Amino acid sequence: MKIINSDIFNIKIPQPEPRSGDLLLAVPFMDDGCFSHAVVCLIEHSLESGTMGLVTNRLSGYTLNELVEDIPDSEDIPVFIGGPVHNDRLYYLHTLGNLIPDSVEVVPGLYVGGDFDAVKRYISEGNMLEGRIRFFVGYSGWTRGQLRRELNNFDWAVAKIKSVDDVMTGVENGAWRLQVANLGEKYRIWLNCPPNALLN
Repeated sequence: MKIINSDIFNIKIPQPEPRSGDLLLAVPFMDDGCFSHAVVCLIEHSLESGTMGLVTNRLSGYTLNELVEDIPDSEDIPVFIGGPVHNDRLYYLHTLGNLIPDSVEVVPGLYVGGDFDAVKRYISEGNMLEGRIRFFVGYSGWTRGQLRRELNNFDWAVAKIKSVDDVMTGVENGAWRLQVANLGEKYRIWLNCPPNALLN
């Protein structure tokens, strides 16, 4: 992972061990197409087996009906880039709970996965989608110990989900800025970091 050297915006606050359901917020000068201004929701985190997460705010430019059969053409459902791993697979976060059998609760009110036939039925019935379900190609993965090394290098800030709605509705830089603002005054300088910190 390439990081632009810009000490003025480098906040060296020790980060706690993250848990499943936490958010990772990329440092503002992370020079990586996938992780630049990324908000990553951790789906699984284990000291033994590693970490899996989904970048929740990076639009792919595709819609679901372009990637999946049997989705009505009239539905303009955006697909997000969950990360660089297995980008030939579809993942989804949702707030639908038991409406989607076999889904797993990440934090109260936020679920991952489940029966895709039930998802397609939910869509075909014309139910509300915005803020209820979000689709991703690929995921973000860290091997055992890798994320801790990045946290010790101050590449990420660990945050708790304050609102499931924020995670399920925010996009691109605006979503990142909202989550950084939720971290409080000590991270406010991140909001003033120019797009290319080398120019500062």
